[in-house]
Amino acid sequence: MPGGDRDSRADHDREMAEMMQQMLDQELAEQTPEDLAARRQPYEFWERNFGDKVRQWRRKRNWSQDELAQRLRRHGFDMHQTTVAKIERGSRPLRVAEAAAIATIFRVPPLAVFMGPPPEQQPWSLQQMHETLTTAEKALEETKEMMETSAKFYIEQQATVFQLANMINEAALRAEKRINNDDAKAESGDTEA
Repeated sequence: MPGGDRDSRADHDREMAEMMQQMLDQELAEQTPEDLAARRQPYEFWERNFGDKVRQWRRKRNWSQDELAQRLRRHGFDMHQTTVAKIERGSRPLRVAEAAAIATIFRVPPLAVFMGPPPEQQPWSLQQMHETLTTAEKALEETKEMMETSAKFYIEQQATVFQLANMINEAALRAEKRINNDDAKAESGDTEA
């Protein structure tokens, strides 16, 4: 592939990447804080669920929130009782390292902090099942919307590819006609001479 073709392709790829980034930036700019909060909501379940588990494990051991905070400090995390309270409420974002330390303190596998509801909530009440279903339906709808947006973008890109291919074909046909005309003129010039 000649260097010019590679450069042209690279320029085209950069332009496409910039166009896609502009579309994404525009899409994000059009979202309200409420939209972002709604999109984030299904994931925040995990923080609340984690907090419920921490509270349940702490209470089973008859530890206060301050005792758990002291144990976390011994593991290198500067925690106070108020921080533990926020974690248990699910109102404080949690670092992965903190989750792993908490799992170590309670002597459970690190992923156990994320699996299922706490034992006192099993079996799930009908209300919890409805809430979970509603959350899943919202996530499904959001996924559908994202897929529709992706499909629309794919169709637009496919149309661009078809247009470019058509332009190339037309240019090739014009070039071929010019060559044929030049050849025909050259032959007619040979026969006249």
